[in-house]
Amino acid sequence: MRLREVVESKSFPHFLALLLWTLPTISLVFNLNLSVAITGAVANSGLKVIMLFHLLMLFLPVACCLVFCTVINEGIAERCILSLLVLTILFSIVNISLHFTNGQALPMKATEVISWSLYNIASSLSLYKVSVLYVSCSLKRDARIEKEIPHNNPELTGRG
Repeated sequence: MRLREVVESKSFPHFLALLLWTLPTISLVFNLNLSVAITGAVANSGLKVIMLFHLLMLFLPVACCLVFCTVINEGIAERCILSLLVLTILFSIVNISLHFTNGQALPMKATEVISWSLYNIASSLSLYKVSVLYVSCSLKRDARIEKEIPHNNPELTGRG
């Protein structure tokens, strides 16, 4: 029952987006960029290879998109994140398709950078939404505690 409450919460898609954002980031940081397929296309006298990062940039936004479709009516941030994720998917598809054409190294790299940038922006919006949720909750809790403390008690203020 507890897992169901977590999945149905408003902040779950944002936490999932941040978790899924860490996967390509870790693959870049630790240079886990493994080759998945060799396409046979040539650019600058070298074969084009589809790497793990390219597939992550395709499948992770798809997973995030499916989760954000459930909370699209929550606010403008969710709609913006969903539109950025759809754009990321489209640019990733173009990027992978350019791996199969000869002599298209520059557009291929440009679409890769654009898709990675869009995915970073969507993750930043999720981080913003999570921080707003938890900062506002903590501010409300502090305000409630502040109301409960009597301010004219000499024992608490140190004037006694």
